[in-house]
Amino acid sequence: MRKTITNDLEKCVGCNRCIRVCPVEEANVAYMENENEIKVRIDETKCIVCGACLHACGHESRAYMDDTERFFDDLKKGVPISLFCAPASRANLEQWDKVLELLHKMGVRKIYDVSLGADICTWAHIRYIQKRNPPSIITQPCPAIVDYILLHRNELIPYLSPVHSPMLCTAIYMKKYHKINDRIAAISPCIAKSNEFDQTGELVSYNITFMKLEEYIQRNNLKLPPQGRGYDHVESSIGSIYSMPGGLKENVEFMIGKALRIDKCEGQNVVYRTLDAFGNENKENLPAVFDVLNCAEGCTWARGAGMTKAFSN
Repeated sequence: MRKTITNDLEKCVGCNRCIRVCPVEEANVAYMENENEIKVRIDETKCIVCGACLHACGHESRAYMDDTERFFDDLKKGVPISLFCAPASRANLEQWDKVLELLHKMGVRKIYDVSLGADICTWAHIRYIQKRNPPSIITQPCPAIVDYILLHRNELIPYLSPVHSPMLCTAIYMKKYHKINDRIAAISPCIAKSNEFDQTGELVSYNITFMKLEEYIQRNNLKLPPQGRGYDHVESSIGSIYSMPGGLKENVEFMIGKALRIDKCEGQNVVYRTLDAFGNENKENLPAVFDVLNCAEGCTWARGAGMTKAFSN
């Protein structure tokens, strides 16, 4: 996996805050730089890119990288790019519709709403459960959760839903049904999406987080156009609430009622302990669907690392 969270060891004072908040043992490694200086480095082979250390570090030792600079460089070169935008943009990007129009004027060809992919994700989960009747599935909209299972809880891999996240469902829909052959970019609140996109081939080429996008616009003195724009597809249904805690649960229940037991859990303080216990549960006690997110308030109001500064401080 790529190096998403950077670690400036010259600024690290060995306070161990990152170790205290990290949900993964040994993802942060303390060591002696010399006889009386402690440092903490990241072990990328164990890090799930949940972003907890970014908020905990008070010494500017931790930062992150996404694909914002490469995205704009490729746009300037005339690379054909279309994009999709997470519904959390409405809460995180001031005048989000004007930001979309700015990107369109700069060369982005088609723009889609991930809410559409969330509707597809809901339909696919219902269809899979009706056809296969699995004992229990763990949803995978959240890449930090998926990486935790893939890297640290392999016994839970059989429970992972085969249905892609709403973002990847959107990308597949764009390519397969609307025949969009451009490179696809994601405007996203989540730094861990970079891992998801790298792990799933060439479906999505760029992860552009809200914070880095906002910083790029300000740093380059880009002026928002007077008028905004919408999306290049029909309106989605209630997939827009996927980014909120229990969003998938509410979507499924909206479609088929409460015929299935759907449990939800979110927040780094509890979700990883709950996943640890999940594999030890009697199968008869497991929910049909376990809807889990790394961030306590989901992807919209969370303190996610890729959120705009107004929400992440």
